[in-house]
Formats: sequence, C-alpha cells, structure tokens
Amino acid sequence: MKNSAAAIGALACAATLCLFGSGCNSPRREAAVPRMQLESVPPVLRGTIGAEASIRGTDPVLVSGLGVVVGLNGTGGGEYPQAVLAHMEREVAKGGIGRGGVAVGDLEGMSPQQFLRSPDVAIVIVQAVVAPGAPKDSRFDVFVTTLPGSSVTSLEGGTLWTTELRLGPPSLVGAVRTRRLAEARGPIFINPFSEPAGGLSGDSIGLTRTRGRVLGGGRVTEPLKMQLVLDDESHSRARTVVSAINSRFPRGPGDDDPTARGRGSDGAGDRRYQSVTINVPAAYRDDPAEFLQLLRYTRIDQTFPQEFAKRYVDELRENPVLAADLSWCLQAVGKTALPFLAPMYDYPELVPRMAALEAGAKLGDQRTVPHLVQLARTAPPALRAQSIELLSRLPANPNINFALRDLLGAPDLDVRVAAYESLRRLGDPIITQTALGPDRLLPRFILETVPSPEPMIYVTQQGRPRIVIFGAAPGRPLRFTKPLFVSMWSNRLMLNADDTAAPLRMRFVNSRTGRVLERDAPEDVVEFVRLLAHRTTPEDPSPGLDLSYSEVVGALYELTRQGAVDATFATEEDRLRAAILQAGRTASVADRPEGAEDEISAAELPFKPDLAGQRAPAVKEGELTGQGAATRPSRVVPLSRPTRRSAE
Repeated sequence: MKNSAAAIGALACAATLCLFGSGCNSPRREAAVPRMQLESVPPVLRGTIGAEASIRGTDPVLVSGLGVVVGLNGTGGGEYPQAVLAHMEREVAKGGIGRGGVAVGDLEGMSPQQFLRSPDVAIVIVQAVVAPGAPKDSRFDVFVTTLPGSSVTSLEGGTLWTTELRLGPPSLVGAVRTRRLAEARGPIFINPFSEPAGGLSGDSIGLTRTRGRVLGGGRVTEPLKMQLVLDDESHSRARTVVSAINSRFPRGPGDDDPTARGRGSDGAGDRRYQSVTINVPAAYRDDPAEFLQLLRYTRIDQTFPQEFAKRYVDELRENPVLAADLSWCLQAVGKTALPFLAPMYDYPELVPRMAALEAGAKLGDQRTVPHLVQLARTAPPALRAQSIELLSRLPANPNINFALRDLLGAPDLDVRVAAYESLRRLGDPIITQTALGPDRLLPRFILETVPSPEPMIYVTQQGRPRIVIFGAAPGRPLRFTKPLFVSMWSNRLMLNADDTAAPLRMRFVNSRTGRVLERDAPEDVVEFVRLLAHRTTPEDPSPGLDLSYSEVVGALYELTRQGAVDATFATEEDRLRAAILQAGRTASVADRPEGAEDEISAAELPFKPDLAGQRAPAVKEGELTGQGAATRPSRVVPLSRPTRRSAE
C-alpha cells in the first residue's frame, strides 16, 4: 500500500463486499492435508506421530464480528451503511435496548436506532486470532477498529459489549454464517505507541484513537477440534496411535474427554478408525502450542522408552543440526529420559547443551539449575533470556529466585524483563501487585513494583494490562526529578516544581466535565500512578483523575520523555496486529459448519484485516507456536532513555 488513504479505500471495498453478503461465500472444497514423504524424515525421527501423520487445525484462526462500544465521550455516533445499521439494530434489541427491553439509566427509553446513533456509542469491527488447539474458556486479546468511512473520532474510554466472534469476516442477518468460536467484551485500550505508519519513532509517537484492543477480552466458547490423519491409512496403526497418545497424555483433572479419540467409518462402535480427534489436555490450557509439539514428537511405539532416550542423546552429540527436534523428542519421552540427559548439561558444544538443558528443565530436573544460572549470567542475550525463562519452569528453589533477582539490573532490557517475568511466574514476594480502577474484581490494570538498581517503567500490550515500576522498593521510592515543568495533551495535564525544595503542583482539566483540578501531587511515581487511575467515590473520596489504562501509559511516557522521571520507558512489543495480518493472509480456513461435525471443508476469505495501512512487525516462523525461542528478536521496545540522574 502506498499510503493509508489507499489502504482505507481498499479495505472499505473488501469490507463492503463482505458485509453486504457478496463474494464471501465461495463453494466449499475439501481442505488439503499436507503429506510428509517418509524418505525426507531423518531416521532418528521415524516412528514419531509427526513423521506418520498430519494434523488438521494447527494454524492460528482469524475470527471477527461486528460489535458495539459504549461509554464514549461524545466521539461516536454518526451514519452507517443501512445494511450494517439494520443488522446491529436487531443485535442490540436482543441485548435489551428498545421497547420492552431491560436497559436502564441513560439507555432507558431509547430505540435501537437512537442508541446506535448516540454520540456515546460506536459500531466497530472486532478481530482476533485464536491459537491452534485453544481449549474452551481460553483467553486472548482482541483488536477493535471503527468501520471504514465512519465519523467516529475516538474509542478512548469505551467498553466493548459482548460480541460474537465467528470464522472469517463479519456477516449480517440472512447471510450464510460461519461457525461461532468465541466472544469478546471489556474496556478498550487505545495503544499510545502506534503511528499511522505503524512504527515507533520517539518524539513523533501519537495516539491512534480509532483503533484499540481489549487485553484478554476474548474467550473461546466452542473450540475447534483438531484431527490427526495418518499418511498411510491403516486402521490398526490408528488404534496404536490413539493408545500411544492417551498413554503419554492420560486424562487428568479438568479433562472431560480423553486426549485422543478414534473416529470410526462404520458406526459408533467400529474400531476401523479413519482419523483421530485430538483434545488439548487441561494441563496445557495456557500453552496448547507446546502440547502440539510434544504430540508430534511422541513415539507411536511406547515400549522401551529408555532405549529411545539413549538413542536421542547419542544423536544429539553426533548431529547437532537436529538439536531442536531431539529436545522435543526427549521431552516427549518424559522423565525416563533424565538419566541420559544429565551428562549433557555441561557438554562443551553450546547447541546440544542448550537442547539438553531445555528438555531437562521442562521435565523438572533440578540438576539443570546451576547450568542455566551460569548461562543466564554469561551467555549471549538471546540465550540468557531463554535460560531465565527455563528457570521459571522448574519446581520451587530459592537459588533460582536469588539468581533472578540479581538480573533485575541487567543492562540488556530483554534480560531485565525476562528476569522480572520469571520472578512473577514464581510468585516471588519482592514483586508487589495492586489492582487499580473502580472495580477491583475487573481492574483497569495491575500496578507492580520491582526493586532494581536500574529505574525503568515497563508496560504490557498483551494479556492482562500491567504497569511495572522498576527501581521502586520499600524505603527507596522512584521519585520525580526536580525542578521540572511538564505539559501534555494540549495543556490538559501540567506538572510544575520551580526548584528541588518546591512542592510538585498539578493542574488537570477533565475533558468530559471541563472541571479543573489543581493540587499538590505525590512525588513518589507509584503514588502518582495511583492518583491518575483512582476514581473518587463516596466510599473512597480521596482525589483521583479517573484515567484509563492507555491515558496513564501515555502520561508516564511523556514524564520520562520530558525528563521528569529519570527512568527508561519500555513497552512490550505489539504482536497482536502481526498475528491478525498473518492469519488474514491465509487463503482458506478449516471450517466445520454448524450441524456438520464430521465434515471438514475450506472457505475462501477475501477479507483483509483493518489496519489502515499500518505495517505490522514481521512474525518469523515459530514465533506464534512457541518455537525458535533462542533466535527470536527482542520483544521489549525502549521508547525513552534516562536523560539525567536524580540528585543523591
């Protein structure tokens, strides 16, 4: 695309075709199942499930729908295409808007049409990517954007009402609908780091108000089943595969069905399986990609696992190019492989050594701890971050926590953040957490503090929204650097301290009410964040600005950029847009039509995700499936660096 205007025009055409029911329902055809030639499989990998079978349904799936955002500050409303308006009028009427509905407050008495044209309401396109094998109730992030040509100027402060998400593009009443997979709801986070060109460029960073996301706002309601199909049809071999999978992944707490179930050809009781249905075990709910990898490398013959473990380790020494594959093979064998892995933990060659340590750590072997700690301290940055992540996989061990705490001040941002994330997963008490927002059960974000010799403010853009203050510790808070003068948002928020002894004064103009608040502000950055997010209520009358997560993030960025806080400001890399683009480029998706559970077909998708000309960061092979951790690019983006040090 040459420019954003051209992109919007192209999207408008594509979206219009889809929304009006033409060109979006190509004739169904059988989905192609890729076949692996046995001669192309290394001998050591033969006999694994991945060498003899193909798995359908392992690509990330694009889902979307039309939704409604409420709670805007007069920035919504306007005219919409008649077909869209008619469809959404029916949808909101089912939700309680209109005659006989259950709406209360400001919505009471409104007709569906009046409601949708309210300046506090916007119709939006909702898009997301569901990970392969994601089980029921799995959570994911959701991308929200206004309709092409819409007069909506901002989604700031809005909340997405519950929206159905289906395979492919949004469809209207009367059109052929694809299967419903998920739903989404929750507060909108406006990404303050996205430019129209999609880059990050220091002082020119702007707020993109017509696009946002709901972090963790999606929920899988009807998971897509995965199908395993043998390359060479053999009913006896299929039975053996089912037995092998259920032996390696037995039914555990939370599992309603066995991991593998055969699908017969001559009735429910027939044992001549044509394919195998795969269910992700509850133990892998948060990482279905890891389960899929283990499944691929599981041996069909489950007898004599010690022999195969020894063979894999011998091959690891002789053929390091297969290190990643052999690491998965050893993990698939299970704890039986640990006696053979242990001698590899100090192997002189780094690639085989790292493959062995990864397998050992994921299998819970405490003997990996000193070796991983050494790599976390001395290896190249990519391997340091990987070693830190592996340490968090191991059972509780105080030596791990002590080593990770030492890395919280590492010069490399990826290492520093990896140490924090691992300590957080381990539940280390040095990390404090506070839920901020008017609803503590569904907070706007989590504020965390981490003691560190290197001050940093780190914010997340995936999963649960978090703001992390590095350098804040009991008795040693991170403070503003005085004297200072900061102005942001067209002078709506201003801070001033004439000298080091002067109090910090704040002036804030509420854009909704026009009310001006002038008062002393806390000089502790953590307490200042609390002030920004707090909503004044009769139960808690203390003053607060009631800002959204994106507004708080934007304010903190400006404070570091203008030198008021002597700390690095860094953000998690935005990967949601890249994932949606990648899923949207897929020519077809496996679709099981409602009421046709046993039919597997493909539907062409002309829909292109609405990114208005933005260039999403490239996603390398393996990044969406959890592979390639050792070579993945940085996932921490520094936006501002300290310009001066606070006076001692």
